[in-house]
Amino acid sequence: MKKVNLFVFFVVLFSCACAGQVHRFYYELTYKPSTKNKIFKKDTFYLDNLDKGSVFMRKEKCESDSLLAAQAYLPVLSLETMNFKVVKDLETPSVIVKDDLFMGTISYKEPAGLQWKLSSENKIIETLQTQKAEADYGGRHWIAWFTKEIPVFDGPYIFMGLPGLILELNDADNEYHWKFVGSKKNVRAKLFTESMMEEAVMSKEAYIKNRTDFIRNPLPFLMQSMSDISKNEETMSKMNRQAEAIKKYYSDNDNTIEK
Repeated sequence: MKKVNLFVFFVVLFSCACAGQVHRFYYELTYKPSTKNKIFKKDTFYLDNLDKGSVFMRKEKCESDSLLAAQAYLPVLSLETMNFKVVKDLETPSVIVKDDLFMGTISYKEPAGLQWKLSSENKIIETLQTQKAEADYGGRHWIAWFTKEIPVFDGPYIFMGLPGLILELNDADNEYHWKFVGSKKNVRAKLFTESMMEEAVMSKEAYIKNRTDFIRNPLPFLMQSMSDISKNEETMSKMNRQAEAIKKYYSDNDNTIEK
C-alpha cells in the first residue's frame, strides 16, 4: 500500500508543480559488472530534470560533485565504472556524456539518435499505465516501459524521446535493469552540470579510443598527469603498481553498459 501511495502522490505532485524547479527522479540499477561471474550489484541513480534539460548520475557521484563544488578543491580520483554524468538537452535533442576515468574527465557530445519502436503491449507498474518501446544502442537491445501519465520525455542514462517518463529499462540479456523508485520536487534552482576537472570534449569515436587506450595501458596517462613530479625509482614503482591495479579493475569489471 505504501508503494501505491507513493506513485499516486507523485503524479498529483508533478501535475501541480510549477516550471523552474528541478525534479529528481530516483532509479535503482541492478547490473552485472563482470562477464566472468554471475554476481549482480545495485546502485541508486538520480535523474534531475528542469524544463528542457536533465542530468543523470549515480547518487554517490552527485553527492561527491556537490561537495567538491562547495569546497572548491580537486577530488581524489577513484576507480569506478559508474562515474559518468549524462547531460541532456531535451529540446535539441542532444547528449553530453562526461566520464570520470582515473586519469581525469573526458567527454563527448552526440545528437540523440535513438530509433524507438513502439509496441501495443501495455502493463501496470504500481498504479501507472505504461507502454512498451524497444531500441538498439551501444551493442545492446533495450526494452523500455514508459508512462504518458508523467509528461517528462526522459529516462535513465542516454535514453529519452518517448512520450512519457521511462519507469523501467533493461537490456535483452537482463544484465542492466533500471526501475523508477521515487521522486522529489524542487531539489535546487538549476541543474548541476559543472565538473571540477578539466574535460576534453571530443567525438564519440575519439572518446572510445581514449578510454580503450587508457584501460589497456594506463601508465603513459598516469605519467602525463604527473609531469611535474620527479619520476625517481620509488615514484615509478608506485606508478607501475597503480597502473596494474587499474588494468585489473577494468578486467574484473568488463561488462560495460555499451559493449
